[in-house]
Amino acid sequence: MGRAEVLRTIKDAESNAEGIRGQAESEAKGIVSNARAEAAEISSKGRQQADEAAASIIKSSKDDSERQAGSISTEGDALLDKVKENGKKNRGAAVEVVLSAFRDAV
Repeated sequence: MGRAEVLRTIKDAESNAEGIRGQAESEAKGIVSNARAEAAEISSKGRQQADEAAASIIKSSKDDSERQAGSISTEGDALLDKVKENGKKNRGAAVEVVLSAFRDAV
């Protein structure tokens, strides 16, 4: 093998190595790009799941609050009815006390 032939073989090997390196860089860029896209998709799905879980918790809390508010309102209405009834029972006596105070003042 002559010197020219050795140099040509070296140049061919270098050219082949450059091609392999270029292909490897291209594949590496593709892998990184795919990884980024997958990470963005996973992050988006995670956010969506978190939003859905938060909405479910809020709805559950709202439903519980509405049930408690209804129960408290019912209790309050019952107490208010008792106060009204007691007021009706004592109205006559209260009127007499007020009228008696006016009579005594005159």
